[in-house]
Amino acid sequence: MNIIGYLDRLSYAPGATVHGKFSTPASGFGAGLARLINGDAHPLGPGVDIRDVPSVLDGREFAGRVQPIRAGSYVRTEEGMWPDGAELLMAIKPTLASGAGHPQTVVALTSGDSVVAEVVIDEGQAFLRTGEGVAAAGEVVSNRWYGLALSLAGSTAELVLTSSYGDKVSVQRKISISRFWGSGAGTDGGGHEGAAAEAGADGSVSSAAGRRTSVTFAADHAGQNHFNGRIDHPTLSAGGTIVADWDFGPSETLRQIANRKGPGFHGESVNFPMRACLGINGVAEDVDPRLAPGAYQAIHFHDDDLDDAGWEDDLTLELPEDLPSGVYGILVTATDGTRDTVPFVVTPGDNPRKRALVVLPTFSYLAYSCEHVMADPGARDYLKGVGVGEPPEFGGNVHDSYLLAHGLRSLYDVHTDGTGVCFTSTRKPLPNVRPEHRWAAVAGGETSAHQFSADLHLIAWLDAEGFDVDVITDEEVHREGLAALAPYRVVLTGSHPEYPTTAMMAAYESYLEQGGRLMYLGGNGFYWVTSIDPEREHTIEIRRTAGIRAWQPEPGEWHHATTGELGGLWRLRGKAPQKMLGVGMASQGFDTNRPYEVVTPVPFVFAGIEGAKTIGDFPSLVNGHGAAGVEIDRADRALGTPDDTIVLATATGFSRAYGLDPVEVQLPDGNYDGTTSDKVRCDLVLVPKPNGGAVFSTGSIAWCGSLLAGERRNDVSIVTGNVLRAFLDQESLI
Repeated sequence: MNIIGYLDRLSYAPGATVHGKFSTPASGFGAGLARLINGDAHPLGPGVDIRDVPSVLDGREFAGRVQPIRAGSYVRTEEGMWPDGAELLMAIKPTLASGAGHPQTVVALTSGDSVVAEVVIDEGQAFLRTGEGVAAAGEVVSNRWYGLALSLAGSTAELVLTSSYGDKVSVQRKISISRFWGSGAGTDGGGHEGAAAEAGADGSVSSAAGRRTSVTFAADHAGQNHFNGRIDHPTLSAGGTIVADWDFGPSETLRQIANRKGPGFHGESVNFPMRACLGINGVAEDVDPRLAPGAYQAIHFHDDDLDDAGWEDDLTLELPEDLPSGVYGILVTATDGTRDTVPFVVTPGDNPRKRALVVLPTFSYLAYSCEHVMADPGARDYLKGVGVGEPPEFGGNVHDSYLLAHGLRSLYDVHTDGTGVCFTSTRKPLPNVRPEHRWAAVAGGETSAHQFSADLHLIAWLDAEGFDVDVITDEEVHREGLAALAPYRVVLTGSHPEYPTTAMMAAYESYLEQGGRLMYLGGNGFYWVTSIDPEREHTIEIRRTAGIRAWQPEPGEWHHATTGELGGLWRLRGKAPQKMLGVGMASQGFDTNRPYEVVTPVPFVFAGIEGAKTIGDFPSLVNGHGAAGVEIDRADRALGTPDDTIVLATATGFSRAYGLDPVEVQLPDGNYDGTTSDKVRCDLVLVPKPNGGAVFSTGSIAWCGSLLAGERRNDVSIVTGNVLRAFLDQESLI
């Protein structure tokens, strides 16, 4: 048995109500509130530190139940009047014609509770199904476009499939639909009078005005047996008149599917399929869907899309108005003894604010939240190929088997049809966002914290060192902009703030222009353009158009559906991280880290370790030995590092496992890794900013993993403390 859950949000203001949703086959579970300081049991650190907080949850027992994962996207329309003899036209492109493991319903027509007709693909064969039987309609193959025409006339359904590689009709099938109108003869299917109806000798009923019918695209009438592939610009016409013209293209309301021809047949998407995709005719006048909407009238559906699991509340908790800002969790223990800890942040709200602020990179957490790349043997083979001796096996976390069994996906995974996952959501279990999580890709294996669990190293260090800080998330910076950062003298990032939005970039830039002080304590930060669906803010989107990427979008699909903006790297939008932070992404590698060598010993930074030649030359809680590693950034004036940037220290000598970011490779000269390229390095820098502001950048994911080693009596801890105290208290830094 097991228990897993999620909350309605990742952050709350004091006084807000937390809604907890859980699934367990156990008969019940208990729950409590806790403050999360450290979840890493690594022997080099202080150990797990999770502190109970008294709450109304204490002593209560909650009933257990299994709440299902209902993945798969589709569009369902409201009922509209389907004229007798009407024809439904569309183009379809199956992307997993065989191997889905279930029948794939391309389109289903229902009238009331009756299934009228369905077009189904099963193991490379197309079929027309009605209540009277099934007719085979020929072979279809993956990634080829077909024209589809489905007409209903009298007691007959007719399906015509046309190959996109010529005008010849390749498949044509007819089948009886004598049960088309169900038992509602003489009505519109909803109990309302329709036009005069006539019963045929076979018991079928036809009507010149038609009957009320609903259309489901990419699933059956029950919202199951999902289609993997694209449907382009469906229309319904009768007697030369278009009755329905569905808008599958760019829209400000992506979940609503309008019928552009009038009342009836308006639709709504479920589980957020990928809208505004290229259709059968490919790119037209422009590759921006907003400028050439006619070319982008397709939706790509997947049987593993999941935007909202839709679980019901099992518990609610009203947070105290005076609850201090910090990182908390709902701890649940099932009657079978299994446990889960679902984290969240309490923001300062209207309470008195501290002088320093930690911004936890929750959009990065979402991007990685269901990641299981290392479950693919090919990923392990890649690591072996670049020199990692024995990559760890996937499956070291309590929820890993649940993740795989339920087909959950991260932005680093691909769908069942092999296309990249570009949307993810807070409204589902996020099993990687746990205080004890270990990332299989790191050479440290089961003792390698990553993302949220790694950022608790920073929270634990701040607590032990006596720094009183507020905590917020990416969401507050995105929503509130500069107002979220402006009250603070110092802002600290987590270890991997990789996924900022346009609003977040503007907020940080404005904060620094006004004299703010930023401690960027990570690597590969401010890298991917990220957007939030403005219609429902629980969904984020990316497009991996360059850089280090697990997949890439189809040609002409580099713009985000949610905002219309160009996706990819911020560097390719003219905002290389070097401009703001002094450093930007250089390389990643997962065998081991490196120490920094001191270059410029600025006195206030190196107080207490004067004369040091290296920094971070000791075992780390993340990725073995050294403070520079996993993903690393470098200073580069050609990419915008300001001229007055001070390089405090630099780490070189990385292994072949550290490959150069592909966006750096212009000519194939073989100089691509830590043994051959001088661009594969990690720079520790101090960047002066206007009005007394400054940025301290570590350029390393592994930096925070070194803070707690040796009971914090190490040079990484000393340097970080020196900089934070100076940023808080000194008017002049340099």
